Amino acid sequence: MTELPSASELPEIESVLDDPAVSLWLKAALRSALSRDPVDATNDSDVLARLLDRRCRAILGCDEAGT
Repeated sequence: MTELPSASELPEIESVLDDPAVSLWLKAALRSALSRDPVDATNDSDVLARLLDRRCRAILGCDEAGT
């Protein structure tokens, strides 16, 4: 698993939405989040990312230290 890019390294939202290589799931999630309260959307997306990271690590057999 790799480190996530910093906020300054991320593309603009419109670039992500216009990119044909970006998954439909990510685009739908982003569009949905944009219509929500930004604090709630950020908090929920953080929980989602942590849950998916834990699941991925479990499937790949990684420990909490990232190895």
